[in-house]
Amino acid sequence: MSGIVGYVGTRNAQQILLDGLDQLDYRGYDSAGILISDGERLGWRRATGRIKQLRDLLLREPLQQGTIGMGHTRWATHGAPTDNNSHPLTGCDERFFVVHNGIIENYMELKRELEKQGHQFTTETDTEVIPHLLETRDTGDLEETVRVILPLLRGSFALAIMSSEQPNTIIAVSQDNPLVIGFGRGEAFLASDIPALIPHTKEIYPIKNGEMAILSDTKVKVRGLDGEALEARPTVIEWERQDVMRNDYPHYMLKEIFEQPRVIEALLQVHLDEAEVYLPKLAEIWEKEPDFSVERIFIVGSGSSNHAGLIGKKMMDRWLGIPIDACSSSEFLDDHPPLGPGHLVILLSQSGETADTLSVLRTAKQHDCKVYAITNTRGGTIARQADQILYMKAGPELAIASTKAYTTQLTCLALLTIGLAERLKVGIDVEEMTELFAALRRLPVDVESTLIMTQDAIDQFAEVVFDQEHLFVIGRGLDYVLALEAALKLQEISYLHADAYQAGELKHGTMALITPGMPIIALATQQDVFSKMVNNIKEVKARGAFVMGITAIGDHQISEDADQVLYIPETHPWLMPILAAIPLQLLAYYSGVVRDLDVDRPRNLAKSMTVE
Repeated sequence: MSGIVGYVGTRNAQQILLDGLDQLDYRGYDSAGILISDGERLGWRRATGRIKQLRDLLLREPLQQGTIGMGHTRWATHGAPTDNNSHPLTGCDERFFVVHNGIIENYMELKRELEKQGHQFTTETDTEVIPHLLETRDTGDLEETVRVILPLLRGSFALAIMSSEQPNTIIAVSQDNPLVIGFGRGEAFLASDIPALIPHTKEIYPIKNGEMAILSDTKVKVRGLDGEALEARPTVIEWERQDVMRNDYPHYMLKEIFEQPRVIEALLQVHLDEAEVYLPKLAEIWEKEPDFSVERIFIVGSGSSNHAGLIGKKMMDRWLGIPIDACSSSEFLDDHPPLGPGHLVILLSQSGETADTLSVLRTAKQHDCKVYAITNTRGGTIARQADQILYMKAGPELAIASTKAYTTQLTCLALLTIGLAERLKVGIDVEEMTELFAALRRLPVDVESTLIMTQDAIDQFAEVVFDQEHLFVIGRGLDYVLALEAALKLQEISYLHADAYQAGELKHGTMALITPGMPIIALATQQDVFSKMVNNIKEVKARGAFVMGITAIGDHQISEDADQVLYIPETHPWLMPILAAIPLQLLAYYSGVVRDLDVDRPRNLAKSMTVE
């Protein structure tokens, strides 16, 4: 949700903090603020809007120079996005300052008690209770005071705290919410996510539950909440500074779409060799539990990760011969079937911090399920708490909409299905396995070819739908699940009222909405339902719809009925949703561009949903 940055060192803190906030504004961009210490006094500025508005304010109302500070970019939960509700927040006497990501669940209870004591609140936020609590429990030592108030807070939160009485110190705490320390030479950094640290250091340490980090005088100490000193062993991240730069691309989203051949190739290099064998590197996820018997599998994720999971279910249904369930994280929490030993829960989360998915992890653990995670972030909460992890290796994804993370998740699920088939000793036709391996090795080239084949044509179709408010995406089987993802992308990026429908169900009611000129994207990439899909195209064309078909090279039958056809390379049926996702991602992108929308930062959305 929101993003936190911090710096202690010898350089100008303001520029480092602002640059860090720029890298984190995918976590929230309703408002922003920074606090700077020159070692004696604190100064702060807050502004509604993007980081640019904060920069403009600082030009008009400069802060004192300082080498210590913290900043925040907000996605509003409690209280509207206003200057007053922006962080950092302080209490009655401006003694303590807090930036916060997450939710304080018992804030109303705390607020009522503090108001009885005479504290006056000036914001609508849940965060404001924290500086007031610090005032009431002040021990004279910032570290000890923070330690005293933490047991009073319920919820998931990441906090950075400073005090006017100890202006050389930042206290950082993480409770089920990401906060990462970065280690430099004679300086230290703090951030909600790794991209803000990459320009400065590759040595990081994610703060864990039950830990407190003290950044002071370029030194970093990590202690338990009981005060015991802990060893913070840094890990080295793989990402490069170039990975978080837009370079010559107008938007991060377009850059990340075009990175897909490279990141899929990097993923496959880890798990496939030149022979058609499944490498032990992926099979390692089973080694810690040699006696574990998989009786049922649940695939769980949110948003695009949920859609990837639905495709993964269909892959596993085809081969594994055991019950497979797939659903969204939020629904699973409130409506899951009985869980227990022998059940495998597969979690999908690009960030490794999605709040709903983390709650699923905890629920699964409570019922003695085994948990495997497909995630993109080393050191994330899900990666630390899952039994084993399969890393997507997609690199930083800074646009709000998931593109390369989605297709690498699908690739991971294909690999994991092979691994599960091997684990369960499922008898698979050798010819079919050989075909799948050949398709996987060819996948990066096929993705590259799809980008080349479809970019110009999809740009033209984006112009066709420019003045439309409604659009349907239809498909059958795997194509229907992809239609769900396509509709989500169009909703996110172009604000189109896009709906996905099972093509065979149109005639049971939805056909009433088909009017002359209605744009429909018809997905026809699965050979086992191809002829039925052709009939569905004929049905909507008979009602005057404008149809764009997406199909494999060589399938020319739909060109007789569709107004426009996009051809993609033919590959194994499991991998067709990866290739067909490319033109749909481009369509969402260009539909947003022709509407002059901010495709990287669509309204009301944030990248990493760290609250339920």
